Amino acid sequence: MLQFAGPTVLRVGVLSWILTSLLVVLIVLDPNAASATHPLQLHGALQRDAPLGIVSHRGAAALAPENTLAAFQLAIDQGVDFVETDVQLTADGVAVLMHDPDVDRTTNGSGPLAGHTYEQLAALDAGAWFSADYAGERVPTLTEFVTVLDAAPTRAFIELKGEWPAERVGEAVELLRAHHLVHRVVLASFERPTLEAIRALAPEYATILLTRELDGETVDYAIGLQVSAVCARQQLIAEHPHALARLRAAGIGAIAYTLNSSKEWQEAVDQGLDFVVTDDPVTLAAWRLAAGHTT
Repeated sequence: MLQFAGPTVLRVGVLSWILTSLLVVLIVLDPNAASATHPLQLHGALQRDAPLGIVSHRGAAALAPENTLAAFQLAIDQGVDFVETDVQLTADGVAVLMHDPDVDRTTNGSGPLAGHTYEQLAALDAGAWFSADYAGERVPTLTEFVTVLDAAPTRAFIELKGEWPAERVGEAVELLRAHHLVHRVVLASFERPTLEAIRALAPEYATILLTRELDGETVDYAIGLQVSAVCARQQLIAEHPHALARLRAAGIGAIAYTLNSSKEWQEAVDQGLDFVVTDDPVTLAAWRLAAGHTT
Protein backbone atom coordinates (compact mmCIF):
# COMPACT_ATOMS: atom_id res chain seq x y z
CA MET A 1 0.00 0.00 0.00
CA LEU A 2 1.27 3.46 -0.84
CA GLN A 3 2.24 5.61 2.15
CA PHE A 4 1.74 9.35 1.86
CA ALA A 5 3.65 11.93 3.88
CA GLY A 6 1.69 13.63 6.61
CA PRO A 7 1.35 17.40 7.00
CA THR A 8 4.42 17.71 9.24
CA VAL A 9 6.69 15.89 6.78
CA LEU A 10 5.31 17.97 3.92
CA ARG A 11 5.94 21.20 5.81
CA VAL A 12 9.55 20.18 6.55
CA GLY A 13 10.10 19.19 2.93
CA VAL A 14 8.68 22.46 1.62
CA LEU A 15 10.73 24.47 4.12
CA SER A 16 13.92 22.63 3.10
CA TRP A 17 13.18 23.30 -0.59
CA ILE A 18 12.55 27.00 0.10
CA LEU A 19 15.78 27.40 2.11
CA THR A 20 17.89 25.68 -0.55
CA SER A 21 16.27 27.77 -3.29
CA LEU A 22 16.98 30.97 -1.35
CA LEU A 23 20.59 29.93 -0.89
CA VAL A 24 20.99 29.34 -4.63
CA VAL A 25 19.59 32.83 -5.33
CA LEU A 26 21.99 34.34 -2.77
CA ILE A 27 24.99 32.63 -4.35
CA VAL A 28 24.03 33.71 -7.86
CA LEU A 29 23.61 37.32 -6.69
CA ASP A 30 26.56 37.26 -4.26
CA PRO A 31 29.02 34.35 -4.44
CA ASN A 32 30.36 35.29 -1.00
CA ALA A 33 26.96 34.36 0.41
CA ALA A 34 27.96 30.69 0.22
CA SER A 35 30.50 31.02 2.98
CA ALA A 36 28.64 33.78 4.82
CA THR A 37 25.38 31.82 5.04
CA HIS A 38 27.01 28.46 5.81
CA PRO A 39 30.30 28.98 7.65
CA LEU A 40 31.90 25.56 7.41
CA GLN A 41 33.59 23.73 10.23
CA LEU A 42 35.74 21.72 7.87
CA HIS A 43 36.72 18.25 9.00
CA GLY A 44 40.12 17.23 10.30
CA ALA A 45 43.10 18.44 8.31
CA LEU A 46 40.90 20.73 6.22
CA GLN A 47 40.41 23.17 9.07
CA ARG A 48 42.07 26.41 8.06
CA ASP A 49 43.27 29.69 9.56
CA ALA A 50 42.70 31.87 6.46
CA PRO A 51 39.54 32.25 4.35
CA LEU A 52 41.41 30.90 1.31
CA GLY A 53 43.69 27.94 1.96
CA ILE A 54 46.71 27.31 -0.28
CA VAL A 55 47.63 23.89 -1.66
CA SER A 56 51.06 23.61 -3.30
CA HIS A 57 50.62 21.46 -6.41
CA ARG A 58 53.01 18.47 -6.54
CA GLY A 59 55.36 20.20 -4.12
CA ALA A 60 57.08 23.37 -5.32
CA ALA A 61 56.60 22.19 -8.91
CA ALA A 62 57.51 25.55 -10.46
CA LEU A 63 60.91 25.48 -8.76
CA ALA A 64 61.87 21.80 -8.53
CA PRO A 65 60.95 18.54 -10.30
CA GLU A 66 57.36 17.71 -9.37
CA ASN A 67 56.55 14.97 -6.88
CA THR A 68 60.16 14.56 -5.74
CA LEU A 69 61.42 14.87 -2.19
CA ALA A 70 63.35 17.97 -3.26
CA ALA A 71 60.13 19.63 -4.43
CA PHE A 72 58.32 18.81 -1.21
CA GLN A 73 61.16 19.96 1.03
CA LEU A 74 61.31 23.25 -0.88
CA ALA A 75 57.55 23.74 -0.49
CA ILE A 76 57.80 22.95 3.22
CA ASP A 77 60.65 25.45 3.61
CA GLN A 78 58.44 28.08 1.96
CA GLY A 79 55.84 27.59 4.68
CA VAL A 80 52.92 26.51 2.47
CA ASP A 81 49.59 25.50 4.04
CA PHE A 82 49.43 22.17 2.20
CA VAL A 83 51.54 20.16 -0.22
CA GLU A 84 49.70 18.02 -2.75
CA THR A 85 50.94 14.77 -4.24
CA ASP A 86 49.77 11.93 -6.47
CA VAL A 87 50.26 8.31 -5.45
CA GLN A 88 50.17 5.29 -7.73
CA LEU A 89 50.95 1.60 -7.40
CA THR A 90 53.88 -0.13 -9.08
CA ALA A 91 53.57 -3.55 -10.68
CA ASP A 92 54.53 -5.12 -7.37
CA GLY A 93 52.15 -2.98 -5.31
CA VAL A 94 54.49 -0.34 -3.90
CA ALA A 95 52.92 3.12 -3.45
CA VAL A 96 55.04 5.74 -5.23
CA LEU A 97 54.65 9.42 -6.08
CA MET A 98 53.99 10.32 -9.72
CA HIS A 99 51.23 12.12 -11.58
CA ASP A 100 51.29 10.68 -15.09
CA PRO A 101 50.28 7.10 -15.90
CA ASP A 102 53.53 6.82 -17.88
CA VAL A 103 57.03 7.56 -16.62
CA ASP A 104 58.21 9.23 -19.84
CA ARG A 105 57.68 12.92 -19.00
CA THR A 106 59.27 13.05 -15.56
CA THR A 107 61.97 10.37 -15.70
CA ASN A 108 64.54 9.00 -18.14
CA GLY A 109 62.45 5.84 -18.52
CA SER A 110 59.49 4.95 -20.70
CA GLY A 111 56.22 3.08 -20.52
CA PRO A 112 53.40 2.75 -18.00
CA LEU A 113 54.28 3.21 -14.34
CA ALA A 114 52.10 0.24 -13.50
CA GLY A 115 54.30 -1.90 -15.74
CA HIS A 116 57.40 -1.19 -13.63
CA THR A 117 58.39 -2.92 -10.43
CA TYR A 118 59.59 -0.67 -7.63
CA GLU A 119 63.18 -1.81 -8.21
CA GLN A 120 62.94 -0.78 -11.86
CA LEU A 121 61.37 2.55 -10.99
CA ALA A 122 63.95 3.31 -8.30
CA ALA A 123 66.70 3.04 -10.91
CA LEU A 124 65.26 5.94 -12.96
CA ASP A 125 66.32 9.58 -12.76
CA ALA A 126 63.36 11.79 -11.83
CA GLY A 127 65.16 15.14 -11.70
CA ALA A 128 67.39 15.69 -14.73
CA TRP A 129 64.42 16.41 -17.03
CA PHE A 130 63.73 19.53 -14.96
CA SER A 131 67.28 20.74 -14.40
CA ALA A 132 70.79 19.36 -14.24
CA ASP A 133 70.84 20.65 -10.65
CA TYR A 134 68.34 17.92 -9.77
CA ALA A 135 69.97 15.03 -11.62
CA GLY A 136 69.85 11.93 -9.48
CA GLU A 137 66.50 12.66 -7.81
CA ARG A 138 64.47 9.48 -7.51
CA VAL A 139 60.78 8.63 -7.62
CA PRO A 140 59.83 8.66 -3.92
CA THR A 141 57.73 6.09 -2.15
CA LEU A 142 54.73 7.09 -0.07
CA THR A 143 56.69 5.94 2.98
CA GLU A 144 59.52 8.36 2.17
CA PHE A 145 57.05 11.21 1.65
CA VAL A 146 55.31 10.52 4.95
CA THR A 147 58.67 10.50 6.73
CA VAL A 148 59.44 13.99 5.37
CA LEU A 149 55.94 15.18 6.24
CA ASP A 150 56.18 13.78 9.75
CA ALA A 151 59.17 16.01 10.48
CA ALA A 152 57.48 19.20 9.24
CA PRO A 153 54.47 21.32 10.25
CA THR A 154 52.97 21.25 6.76
CA ARG A 155 49.78 19.36 5.95
CA ALA A 156 49.17 17.27 2.82
CA PHE A 157 46.60 16.44 0.16
CA ILE A 158 47.29 12.88 -0.99
CA GLU A 159 45.53 11.77 -4.15
CA LEU A 160 45.27 8.04 -4.72
CA LYS A 161 45.25 7.77 -8.50
CA GLY A 162 43.34 4.99 -10.20
CA GLU A 163 41.38 2.18 -8.59
CA TRP A 164 43.23 0.88 -5.54
CA PRO A 165 42.48 -2.57 -4.12
CA ALA A 166 41.09 -2.27 -0.61
CA GLU A 167 44.15 -4.11 0.70
CA ARG A 168 46.48 -1.40 -0.64
CA VAL A 169 44.24 1.38 0.65
CA GLY A 170 44.42 -0.29 4.06
CA GLU A 171 48.22 -0.38 3.91
CA ALA A 172 48.38 3.33 3.08
CA VAL A 173 45.99 4.16 5.90
CA GLU A 174 47.98 2.13 8.41
CA LEU A 175 51.15 3.96 7.36
CA LEU A 176 49.48 7.31 8.03
CA ARG A 177 48.07 6.10 11.34
CA ALA A 178 51.51 4.93 12.43
CA HIS A 179 52.72 8.51 11.98
CA HIS A 180 49.66 10.01 13.71
CA LEU A 181 48.78 12.20 10.71
CA VAL A 182 44.98 12.15 10.92
CA HIS A 183 44.83 15.91 11.51
CA ARG A 184 47.40 16.70 8.85
CA VAL A 185 46.47 14.56 5.86
CA VAL A 186 43.54 14.69 3.45
CA LEU A 187 42.88 11.70 1.18
CA ALA A 188 41.45 12.29 -2.29
CA SER A 189 40.54 10.40 -5.45
CA PHE A 190 38.69 10.71 -8.75
CA GLU A 191 37.83 7.01 -8.55
CA ARG A 192 34.72 6.21 -6.58
CA PRO A 193 35.67 2.65 -5.54
CA THR A 194 38.96 3.99 -4.16
CA LEU A 195 37.21 6.80 -2.30
CA GLU A 196 34.64 4.37 -0.92
CA ALA A 197 37.45 2.14 0.35
CA ILE A 198 39.04 5.16 2.05
CA ARG A 199 35.75 6.11 3.73
CA ALA A 200 35.20 2.51 4.88
CA LEU A 201 38.72 1.91 6.16
CA ALA A 202 39.61 5.40 7.42
CA PRO A 203 36.42 7.26 8.39
CA GLU A 204 38.44 9.54 10.69
CA TYR A 205 40.31 11.08 7.75
CA ALA A 206 39.12 14.10 5.79
CA THR A 207 38.32 13.02 2.23
CA ILE A 208 37.96 14.81 -1.08
CA LEU A 209 35.97 13.79 -4.13
CA LEU A 210 37.89 14.93 -7.21
CA THR A 211 35.46 15.34 -10.07
CA ARG A 212 35.07 16.51 -13.66
CA GLU A 213 31.29 16.73 -13.26
CA LEU A 214 29.05 18.68 -10.89
CA ASP A 215 25.66 17.41 -11.93
CA GLY A 216 22.96 16.42 -9.47
CA GLU A 217 24.07 12.80 -9.32
CA THR A 218 27.65 13.80 -8.44
CA VAL A 219 26.44 16.09 -5.66
CA ASP A 220 24.11 13.36 -4.37
CA TYR A 221 27.06 10.98 -4.30
CA ALA A 222 29.32 13.42 -2.43
CA ILE A 223 26.63 14.07 0.16
CA GLY A 224 25.77 10.39 0.52
CA LEU A 225 29.41 9.38 0.99
CA GLN A 226 29.89 12.26 3.45
CA VAL A 227 33.09 13.52 1.88
CA SER A 228 34.71 16.56 3.47
CA ALA A 229 35.12 18.52 0.24
CA VAL A 230 34.72 18.40 -3.53
CA CYS A 231 37.55 19.51 -5.80
CA ALA A 232 36.96 20.57 -9.41
CA ARG A 233 38.02 23.11 -12.00
CA GLN A 234 37.07 26.66 -11.11
CA GLN A 235 35.00 27.20 -14.25
CA LEU A 236 32.99 24.06 -13.58
CA ILE A 237 32.17 25.31 -10.07
CA ALA A 238 31.19 28.71 -11.48
CA GLU A 239 28.84 27.05 -13.97
CA HIS A 240 26.99 25.14 -11.22
CA PRO A 241 25.89 27.54 -8.46
CA HIS A 242 23.09 25.18 -7.44
CA ALA A 243 25.61 22.39 -6.90
CA LEU A 244 27.75 24.71 -4.78
CA ALA A 245 24.69 25.68 -2.75
CA ARG A 246 23.80 22.05 -2.08
CA LEU A 247 27.37 21.21 -1.06
CA ARG A 248 27.45 24.19 1.30
CA ALA A 249 24.11 23.23 2.81
CA ALA A 250 25.54 19.77 3.50
CA GLY A 251 28.66 21.20 5.12
CA ILE A 252 30.95 20.09 2.26
CA GLY A 253 33.87 22.31 1.27
CA ALA A 254 34.74 23.44 -2.26
CA ILE A 255 38.24 23.44 -3.77
CA ALA A 256 39.43 24.55 -7.22
CA TYR A 257 42.46 23.45 -9.23
CA THR A 258 44.94 24.61 -10.64
CA LEU A 259 44.89 28.43 -10.24
CA ASN A 260 48.02 30.46 -10.98
CA SER A 261 46.94 34.08 -11.49
CA SER A 262 45.66 36.86 -9.22
CA LYS A 263 42.52 37.07 -11.36
CA GLU A 264 41.73 33.42 -10.66
CA TRP A 265 42.56 33.80 -6.97
CA GLN A 266 40.21 36.75 -6.60
CA GLU A 267 37.49 34.83 -8.41
CA ALA A 268 38.01 31.98 -5.94
CA VAL A 269 37.50 34.39 -3.05
CA ASP A 270 34.40 35.83 -4.74
CA GLN A 271 33.03 32.31 -5.20
CA GLY A 272 33.55 31.58 -1.51
CA LEU A 273 35.89 28.66 -2.18
CA ASP A 274 37.79 27.14 0.73
CA PHE A 275 41.09 26.19 -0.93
CA VAL A 276 42.88 26.60 -4.23
CA VAL A 277 45.52 24.33 -5.68
CA THR A 278 48.38 26.30 -7.27
CA ASP A 279 51.80 25.86 -8.83
CA ASP A 280 52.88 29.19 -7.33
CA PRO A 281 52.13 29.09 -3.59
CA VAL A 282 54.64 31.79 -2.61
CA THR A 283 53.10 34.40 -4.93
CA LEU A 284 49.60 33.37 -3.85
CA ALA A 285 50.55 33.71 -0.17
CA ALA A 286 51.92 37.21 -0.81
CA TRP A 287 48.77 38.13 -2.76
CA ARG A 288 46.54 36.73 0.00
CA LEU A 289 48.35 38.85 2.58
CA ALA A 290 48.28 42.02 0.47
CA ALA A 291 44.60 41.54 -0.36
CA GLY A 292 43.72 41.07 3.29
CA HIS A 293 42.44 37.50 2.88
CA THR A 294 44.25 36.15 5.93
CA THR A 295 41.56 36.17 8.62
